[in-house]
Amino acid sequence: MCRKSKLSGVILFLALSAVVFLGVGTAYAAAVVKIGFIGPITGSNAAEGAAARNAFTLAINEANKSGEFPFKIEIIEVDDQSTENVAVAGAQEIVSDSAVVVASGFWNSGPAAAAIPVFKDAEIPLLIWGAIRETLTNKDNVPYITRSAPTDKQENIPLAVKVLDEMGYKDWFVVSDVGSYGSGNFNAFKAELSARGITPIGEEQVPEDTIDLNSVVQKIKASGAKAVYCGSTVAIGSQLKRQLFEAGVTDVLFCGISGMKTEDFLKIGAKAAEGALVVSPGIILEDTDAGRSFIKLYNAQGYSEPIGAYTPYAYEAALILINSLRACKDNPTPAAMTKAILNSNTTGIMGTTTFNSIGQTENVAAYLNVVQDGVWVPLERSEYSRGGRSFGGKK
Repeated sequence: MCRKSKLSGVILFLALSAVVFLGVGTAYAAAVVKIGFIGPITGSNAAEGAAARNAFTLAINEANKSGEFPFKIEIIEVDDQSTENVAVAGAQEIVSDSAVVVASGFWNSGPAAAAIPVFKDAEIPLLIWGAIRETLTNKDNVPYITRSAPTDKQENIPLAVKVLDEMGYKDWFVVSDVGSYGSGNFNAFKAELSARGITPIGEEQVPEDTIDLNSVVQKIKASGAKAVYCGSTVAIGSQLKRQLFEAGVTDVLFCGISGMKTEDFLKIGAKAAEGALVVSPGIILEDTDAGRSFIKLYNAQGYSEPIGAYTPYAYEAALILINSLRACKDNPTPAAMTKAILNSNTTGIMGTTTFNSIGQTENVAAYLNVVQDGVWVPLERSEYSRGGRSFGGKK
């Protein structure tokens, strides 16, 4: 090749390189920044997961409409179906996209625990909005893994204070599933019992896909328990409550954890569900201006899924990510987002969220709910708290 041809080739290469470079620059100027969202959109926990997805998307849409950011925020939505291998595959899908700078996810602790290594290995930060197993946030997972929801231990404490200290129940049968979520709650509530010198008169852990709980019901019936604690999600919790009712085991307190506080629990019927006492994370939304505004905004979208126990936490998680994007909007890389999230200070509908040294929220709140005439009612506003109705098991 002659010198002129070589020179022409160099000039052409440089020109093409400039076009590519300018193209990249132009693309970045009108960049699309992607964030992952993972939750159970279908399956037995779909009501909670889909509502959380709605709230998360709502917050991101509001951020995009604001015109504040020099890029569009896009969500990669993954339905983990409350299944570990599906969650891992979804996490891999998210981190494989070079435009992803952060992810938020998980209602179930098992899928969260299984997928966390994927995010850590990719050095993509993950903010957990729902999974409450205490060990998900720890010194080994920080700074990549943070959580804006309370832990199972933090949720079980206010329930224990109410039913053990204030209501004085002592004869307990403790039930959960063998999964990560169930086992965490099982151990957390038993620790509360032990701290008060109480030993359960019966306990049972069942597979996560258990439908027929008659054998457990019969053990509860034979034990003479005055109170039943269920540390599982709605799939098992609602069936246990229904089957206890059908077996005539009604003179007991039935209580448990937030995984049961969904509209799906009420599908067992008003009579069967009556009196179920469940702790819920966060605040009573109707009691604050911010909470009422969120309810109004959410309902205005016409979503088919009602607000659940963790819907506000998904919305809050999105606000934290938006705030973190705001802090590094000139360079929203995964590394910058990891630092921004851990150091964030975000005031949302449930107060101000900051994170401790292991990435766990320092904003912890919870309240109690009871099923009254087929609907969930905050305990303090119910006839149960006013003496008009009474829980079973007390003599």
